[in-house]
Amino acid sequence: MPVKYLACLLTLLVWLTQPALAQLDTTGGKFYQPLYSDPAPSVSTGVAFGSYPTSQSSTQPLLMDVYQPIGGPNTPRPLIILAHGGAFVFGNRADYDVTELCRRFARLGYVTASIDYRLESPFTYSGARAVVQAMQDMRAAVRFFRQDAATTNSYNINPDYIFVGGSSAGALTALHVAYLDQQAELDALNAGVPGGLEGSGGNPGYSSAVRAVINLCGALGRSAWLGPGDEPLVSVHGTMDAVVPYGRGSTFTGDIVYGSGALHPRADSVGVLNRLRTFKGAGHVPYNGLSAAQLAYMDTTFRTVRDFLRPLLAQPAPLPVRLSSFTAVRQGGTVLLRWQSAQELNSAGYEVQVSAEGKQYVRLGFVPSSAATTSNSVSYEFRDADAAGPGLRYYRLRQLDLDGTAHYFGPRVVASVASAARLMAFPNPVNGTEAYAQVTVTAPTTARLELSNALGQLLYQQELTLPAGPTRISLPQFGTYPAGAYYLVLHSQGAAPQRLTLLRR
Repeated sequence: MPVKYLACLLTLLVWLTQPALAQLDTTGGKFYQPLYSDPAPSVSTGVAFGSYPTSQSSTQPLLMDVYQPIGGPNTPRPLIILAHGGAFVFGNRADYDVTELCRRFARLGYVTASIDYRLESPFTYSGARAVVQAMQDMRAAVRFFRQDAATTNSYNINPDYIFVGGSSAGALTALHVAYLDQQAELDALNAGVPGGLEGSGGNPGYSSAVRAVINLCGALGRSAWLGPGDEPLVSVHGTMDAVVPYGRGSTFTGDIVYGSGALHPRADSVGVLNRLRTFKGAGHVPYNGLSAAQLAYMDTTFRTVRDFLRPLLAQPAPLPVRLSSFTAVRQGGTVLLRWQSAQELNSAGYEVQVSAEGKQYVRLGFVPSSAATTSNSVSYEFRDADAAGPGLRYYRLRQLDLDGTAHYFGPRVVASVASAARLMAFPNPVNGTEAYAQVTVTAPTTARLELSNALGQLLYQQELTLPAGPTRISLPQFGTYPAGAYYLVLHSQGAAPQRLTLLRR
């Protein structure tokens, strides 16, 4: 047999042996009508899905309650994982709003789970740390169910249709699981939580990717984290929410976040499927309670989420390849690129490309996928050994499917090894209404300038593309801040962060 025909046959065999990721059967009212309401859903309480280390050098289990429809479909079912509210200080998996939703969706045929996660002490509270810890714990729950689907299959879930959501703090958790998906984004939070995006809560090697997000009165730390190709989003939120802002605003900690009213236009602008149900004049979590008004809000919340999710069940799983991280770090005269896939479907591999100006890219090399299809997390790396020249280097990945379809990730920008930066501010102290920073670099580079108050709360940040020499940056509204000490931090490529104290009188 000629070699080219043998190659075609082998390619066809690879395609035929890949697991089918078909959409779910939604006919006959499945996942829309309460077909499994009698008897009530089966509930498995106190199921351990992971663990976390304590200050006493021991570990504490992470627990959840799992709701399964009685007499539900025999085929693998979609899964919804929900997290409770409570400002990351109180609350638990038995809270009314999340358990009520778990029961309602189990009656439709879903498997549902209400999880606990690590809580903060009110005496040492850190909003960034709270969100990252909870995000890691929810990711561990997603991995738990994927591991179960691949091994004992105790819960009969379809690993391609895992949805995450929550109420209030639980919604913040779910939003960050989906959209805080780059290591650089995590680093910008300065949360001080070990374990990276995935954490060390258990079930390593399995993907924590999700199909869509259920956001009930939640918010995201940066709207820019929601980008093209990200997961669909359904939200409900009251316009008079005084706890988690409906739009862009601050929480009780002073942290600036982006609520449902800000995420909706962001999702529209980047082409992410989304739906926002606005409760005009309503406050925080208006569906959480047993009064007539609260029950009416719960009914509307349930229907909004149900109607958004059901069409997704009839669509094939959309993400052939998803990366959970992609970094480029200079090491002397070389640059080390590392990336980690959350899942891969019919993937041939990754072409590594470089550009001097971020427009015209050339091929550096090719890294084949470890397996064409896998739901496990896989790590890759590539070293650019010829990166000692001046200026910036832009790196991106051109991921190739077996059929030749290409998807792009990046770019990541790395500065010349010779680049150095100096940060200044003037006037200092500031007596008037204007203040400026000046950044001087020896070669073109990119950087991020941040301004925080004495409590460490981020007040302002700006991404910079700097030419060689000095660049003057206005600090808007600094003159309106109260008297005190403020801190400028410059994060530049290939250099340690520079810090400067700026006084306001």
